[in-house]
Amino acid sequence: MSTGYRNFVVHDDQTIEPMSQKTFTAFFFRNEPALPQFANQAINLATVFYRLKNRKPEQIIQLENQRFHVTADGSLDQDRINEAILLKMNRAGWGSSSGAPTNQGPVIDASARFDERRLAQYYPQLSGPALGRILQALFGRASN
Repeated sequence: MSTGYRNFVVHDDQTIEPMSQKTFTAFFFRNEPALPQFANQAINLATVFYRLKNRKPEQIIQLENQRFHVTADGSLDQDRINEAILLKMNRAGWGSSSGAPTNQGPVIDASARFDERRLAQYYPQLSGPALGRILQALFGRASN
């Protein structure tokens, strides 16, 4: 069995807009101004990885939702994506801080809690209506 993936922009009203793999590659990997329609905005981008059967999606393997910031020219804001990656690395224990509180006397180190809040802003949970629309786009209408 082979695998595939699709990307969807999730709008604030929970509607979705498919994004071509060519546009995603230009935006994310080549940092080209591929999304001028979202200039100076933050967008939620859901990526769905799935197994294929007869070249059609059969089973979802993983679904990720990430908030990206788009610059004035329509390219990816590299500073913000680097911060999101650093937060994930710190959470996993690969970064400069382990996330564990340090003993500094009467001072409480709350940086791990603040990092978790910032991480949740970069990786928001996908809403039920948006998920339903993505499933419908992938698998079509369920038969009754």
